[in-house]
Amino acid sequence: MMRYCQIYDPVTLGRVTLKQYFLMMKAVQLQLVDKQRDLHIQAWLNMQVKATKQRGKKTVPYFKTFNDFFKDPHDGKMKPTQHQPAMKPYGDLKKMMLKANTSLGSES
Repeated sequence: MMRYCQIYDPVTLGRVTLKQYFLMMKAVQLQLVDKQRDLHIQAWLNMQVKATKQRGKKTVPYFKTFNDFFKDPHDGKMKPTQHQPAMKPYGDLKKMMLKANTSLGSES
């Protein structure tokens, strides 16, 4: 259990219920399936990268560049992030708290 679930504290291990144990073991099984899927995808991609085609009598790579092989689904769709201006330490926070507290006090 310690090896698979990263629980190293004996006290915590002693408090694990049977239901929690089975849930953790199910999670470990799902992690192993995910890892196997990733390995199979990697093998498939390695095969695709090595793909070739006939050009006359010559054999040439199917993908000339990485961008030919991998089309980013988010390419050109993501907006650049806008940077927030640095907040003065406690200045704005103090004003917001004061405003919230005064508005709460006037309602009662």
